[in-house]
Amino acid sequence: MRSLLLALDDTPAGASAAVFAVSLAAAHNASVTGVSILDVDYLTAVEPLAIGTAYYKSKADVARLKRAHELTDRLLEGFVQRCKAQGVGSDTLALEGRPWEELRGAAASHDLVVIGRDSDLHGESSSGLADTVQKLLLENPRPILIAPVTAQAPSRVVVAYDGSTTAARMLQVFALLGLASKLETHVISIDASQEVADRRVAQASAYLRLYDIACGTRAIASKANPAELVVTEARALGADLIAMGAYGRRGWKEALLGSFTTRLLADSPIALFIHH
Repeated sequence: MRSLLLALDDTPAGASAAVFAVSLAAAHNASVTGVSILDVDYLTAVEPLAIGTAYYKSKADVARLKRAHELTDRLLEGFVQRCKAQGVGSDTLALEGRPWEELRGAAASHDLVVIGRDSDLHGESSSGLADTVQKLLLENPRPILIAPVTAQAPSRVVVAYDGSTTAARMLQVFALLGLASKLETHVISIDASQEVADRRVAQASAYLRLYDIACGTRAIASKANPAELVVTEARALGADLIAMGAYGRRGWKEALLGSFTTRLLADSPIALFIHH
């Protein structure tokens, strides 16, 4: 891992994402690019107006854009100072456009995107999983690390592995980025069949051994909600990161925003590394 892209946003999880990204970069001797995106169309959206009020709408739009630019300046300056304090190389981007489209474009020249779970990049906190995050999950050239409000510098990771193609890709990228080499790693698999769960954790641990990565394993035979089991196991292990592909038997797009992953993304108190 050489370069991270951090989405800067003035939300609780956005602030945690900044701490997480800079700490991760320091551990891997990587650089971080902080990107702030001004969605002018969103900020100046057309509204139904009474006759004679267009002038006041125009004045309000100018004031709103001025505040947004001031917020951008504060976010970028705070990011640069944080990187300097931790000896991390940094760069900044100030872009205009739709946040998810701009992030997708900027991600192409970075290894990993880090974003807060509530970050829509509109300067507002979103309840649950932000719309920008959902759009990035469906179409993004790089893995995404989604930080909750409680995110902290990672030391222990749980890899949720279901034997699917997306899970195999996630495991490969996770290993190639060197993330597992810096963390205490545990692989878990959940299936109604104990034999299937055992086989999956054996496959994942065998792959990690190719990179000299030792890991604990946990094969769980259960028909219970897998999202709850993953979080329960991660909490029991003291994990501060969960790595996963799209967990399920359906097509990856459906599985990625299906019941398991959506619930995990919306409710997990632990940061999530997602790759499909």
